[in-house]
Amino acid sequence: MTLGKLDKPVDAKTTEQQFLDTVGETPAQRMFNAMLRQLGITPEQFNAMDPGAQREVAEKIQQLIEQQAQNGGNKSPGQITDKTV
Repeated sequence: MTLGKLDKPVDAKTTEQQFLDTVGETPAQRMFNAMLRQLGITPEQFNAMDPGAQREVAEKIQQLIEQQAQNGGNKSPGQITDKTV
């Protein structure tokens, strides 16, 4: 029995690399990427779009953020809230 490397695509990101990419993002970038995921778009797909399509997606994300703000945001249990005075 021989142990060999698992075959995986060269461009596949490891869990560690995905974590490091996320940690290196600003909070605004993380929020933008989360909104992209809600729309079913990856950051790579977004970056590959033409400027007009990027503008349309950014406007849609802005609308989603405004809707969340009007609805009071995400009030799911366990969410941390800063209550400093």
